[in-house]
Amino acid sequence: MRRVFRRPCATILFLALALASTTPTAARAGDNDGVREEPRPGQPGYQELALAFARLAKGDYDAALKYAQRARSLAPNYEMPVRLLADILNKLGRIGEAVDVINDFVASHKHSMALIAQRGHLRKRLMDVAGAEADLRSARDSGALTQEQAAAVDVALFDLAMSAAYKDFNESRLNEAIEKARAARELDKNAEAPVGLIAEAFSRQGRAQAALDELNRYISQNKASGRLLAQRGYLRRAMQDLKGAAADFEAALAAPDIEPSQTLPLRNALAEAVKAEHDSIMQAELAQVYAAIAKRDYARAVKAARDLRAKYPNAEAPLFALMTALTKSRQAKAAVKEADAFIKDNKPSSTLLAQRGYSRRAIGDLSGAIADFRDALAQPDIEPAQVKRLKLALAEAERASEPGGSQVGAQATPLQQALNSGYDALKVGRLDEAVRAAREAHDLDPQAEEPILLLLTALLRQGCKAEALAEANRYLASFPQSPGVLAQRGFMRRQAKDVSGAAADFEQALKYDLPADQKLNVTRALDEARYTLVAEKAFKALAARDWVSALRYGRAAEAFPRADEAVFRVTIAALAGLGHTAEALRASNALIARGKATGQAYAQRAYLRKTLGDVAGALADFVTAIDRGGLPPAQRVAVELEIATARSSAFEKQGDVTRAGAELVNFTHTHPDYAAGWSTLGQFYARQKEYAAAVAAFENSLALERSGEVLLNAGYASVYVDRSKESQFFREALDRWSSDASLKARPARDREVIRTQVVEADASVRTNVVFNGIADRRKRWGGHQLQPSFETVIRFDGRYLPYIFGLEGLIGGFWSQDQTRFTESYSRLGLRLRPFDGVNFSVSAEWQHYFTRNAPFNQLALSWGYGYGGFAYSSAPSAGAAGAIEPTDMSYPHETTWQPLTSFATYGTYRAGERRYLQNAVGLLGYSYWDADSRVVLGAAAMGMATYDSADTRRFAFGVGPALVARTWLGGDFYRAFDGILTAQIGYLFPFGESRRQGGLNATIGISF
Repeated sequence: MRRVFRRPCATILFLALALASTTPTAARAGDNDGVREEPRPGQPGYQELALAFARLAKGDYDAALKYAQRARSLAPNYEMPVRLLADILNKLGRIGEAVDVINDFVASHKHSMALIAQRGHLRKRLMDVAGAEADLRSARDSGALTQEQAAAVDVALFDLAMSAAYKDFNESRLNEAIEKARAARELDKNAEAPVGLIAEAFSRQGRAQAALDELNRYISQNKASGRLLAQRGYLRRAMQDLKGAAADFEAALAAPDIEPSQTLPLRNALAEAVKAEHDSIMQAELAQVYAAIAKRDYARAVKAARDLRAKYPNAEAPLFALMTALTKSRQAKAAVKEADAFIKDNKPSSTLLAQRGYSRRAIGDLSGAIADFRDALAQPDIEPAQVKRLKLALAEAERASEPGGSQVGAQATPLQQALNSGYDALKVGRLDEAVRAAREAHDLDPQAEEPILLLLTALLRQGCKAEALAEANRYLASFPQSPGVLAQRGFMRRQAKDVSGAAADFEQALKYDLPADQKLNVTRALDEARYTLVAEKAFKALAARDWVSALRYGRAAEAFPRADEAVFRVTIAALAGLGHTAEALRASNALIARGKATGQAYAQRAYLRKTLGDVAGALADFVTAIDRGGLPPAQRVAVELEIATARSSAFEKQGDVTRAGAELVNFTHTHPDYAAGWSTLGQFYARQKEYAAAVAAFENSLALERSGEVLLNAGYASVYVDRSKESQFFREALDRWSSDASLKARPARDREVIRTQVVEADASVRTNVVFNGIADRRKRWGGHQLQPSFETVIRFDGRYLPYIFGLEGLIGGFWSQDQTRFTESYSRLGLRLRPFDGVNFSVSAEWQHYFTRNAPFNQLALSWGYGYGGFAYSSAPSAGAAGAIEPTDMSYPHETTWQPLTSFATYGTYRAGERRYLQNAVGLLGYSYWDADSRVVLGAAAMGMATYDSADTRRFAFGVGPALVARTWLGGDFYRAFDGILTAQIGYLFPFGESRRQGGLNATIGISF
């Protein structure tokens, strides 16, 4: 992190914690008293631990594993090597070994709850649900986790709860699935998956209104995905809310998460909903015609039917109504003429041909009737139930047409009359009458299959799916060996998304005799249902990131001949999720080698190649994915960004920065509403140190989507543009830390580092006050001495003054008097420049006004300063020296530890009026204790001081001796780690050299705020 970590130990530990971003496995334990975190510098295992982190950062897992195992053996009582070793084994896919490593440590050592949480995450990946849940709940309930760690545990518990809910759902334990999904929703109020599962379970229970209420509540309060909108659309369509269904289907098609395989069914569903709504309007108008027929007002019925015929010239239903009205009014010839006129301009259905055949038969045109019956039977859209009746009508007409043939229309049985009435009503869309006739036929023969099939057909056309299913259930409860009804119920269950129930019905129906064509359809439906069951389990496991189950079900789905590309992609994603990237790449290669791979398959392989470092191969696949097409809109834009990023990186490596930037700029112009594109462009500008352009790009990204990661990047770029913006970005990131997906998985230490950055960003105006005293020094060399001073600095950082890199204005004062009454007192006003970023070096020019007579009244002074380590004060301590070496730029105690204390500072000044040059230097070498809880550092060191004064007859003075240093950080709030720093330094120096003025007890107290 910039300008905060200067100590090698702190840098190593920060790297350690940052490496745990994939899973919260190496996160810091928080408050766990008595836990031994990591070995101190110089102790056995410390060097090996650092090397393991370094190798892990480079992706060299094998070497990292070797060093981590060495660190574990050398430091067996420390927890950090265990966490790191488990994390590396996890990345290598050796999850069981990782759990064993943690178990061995937990059984014999005091451990942090973060380690238990890490074991819980690993057990979750092993599908040890009970063990994972026990560990995760124990860690969360302990209260020892940080807010971020607790959030990660909540995510894992959510995944476990949803996995259990999906399992109950797949095994038809719907009430249990609902309860577990509700429990999962309590862990994440905004999650969509529990809502979809609850609604699906309600639908299967026949509680359609409860399912709709569940979906409505969520969608009204959250931004729903296309899948959830489609789910509500299907539900609304089933409940005859056709307008609402059409609106949902349209919204779902516009959603970015809808895959191409889902687009066609949704478009068909939208078209069906629009058509159904249109048909419902027409049916309402037709009802008036049939009402007039029922009242025997045939003239009004004929007139209304002709009006509808003119309004809907290509629809058959108005023609059927007109023919019925004409036939009832004994105008059969006119009915035939109307049918002839329609058939002349339109392609007739089997029902219309049959109806004209009946009308022709009624007027004695037997040859025409025979032709119509034969044409109707030859139509592909004819229903199986009509075939028998038409064949009987054809046989009657053929017999009657022969010489001496019998009269047409022999008396039918009451059952046949009821069935004929039902079929006639069904043809012309009089569904209520068809239902009534079917029930009458069923009452005449409760065991007959044909009446119940007619009833089911009529109810389904009315949209009464639940009632139709109930009728089928009642009939099969008494006559379970009816293959036709079993098959019909199977299709109804499949449409209701009860795939397991549909498969059971299809299997049972195939055990009995079915017509050959129907048997073929049911066999195909059964195979499709079995495949769908397995494929759905694979997709749900993938959505829940249950890689083991996704792999198992994906491979099972692949065994079906109808397996499509989507299930193969599930298997590949599961392999990658388990860390078997190379095996996933081989599977992806095999999928693409089969031919006809979609753009999504190539995009998936591209990401795998990118993970394995094959940049050229990844770029080629990304390009092919675009060329193949079929990518969802959001994925297509993401792939285009990958292409632009890869090309930009290639140009950047070649040194062609202009073309590298042009690639990303062109992408943002093409997709100005894509936040990730602006963020990538901002990172490019930041690498080129074009920080103003970087901040502008990051702001464009944030205007589209507030992302914690982008806020951090924008904050760091703003360091070189406007420190007020830096503070704003970091403060917002802290506000979002627990809710933002890009931040909440980060180690807790990252948040503390950002809080120190807020302090740096806010320090546009900074004041240093220093009190120095010397005692126990011989009067010949000045005796005791007191030196108070202060300095206030204002940065040119964009907040109050324009941004000029490293420039700051200063004002201050200095007063000094020793035992000889020699007094020096002056005020200071000037400018200071820090030309090197990250290096504690400065030069300054200041105008000094003296209040004593031992120097010119006013003079120009040129100074420079350099500091390392942040603890040593100049040997002529003053606020000016402290400001020159920037004492606020120091490490913060993020952890409790012992570490070496190495610090050096020097400060030189040339006073132009006196033509005098002064140089001071001090060094500390020792050891220090850092306490994170109290924010205190205590250290003991050997101190050395040296001074040079060109105006003194004895120009050089030296002193060495023991010293104690202490520092504490004061104040702070939610955003700021601290408000001020208090430092104390005391040492006893033994002088040597030509001058003994650097001797005695030297004490300094400084405060910076």
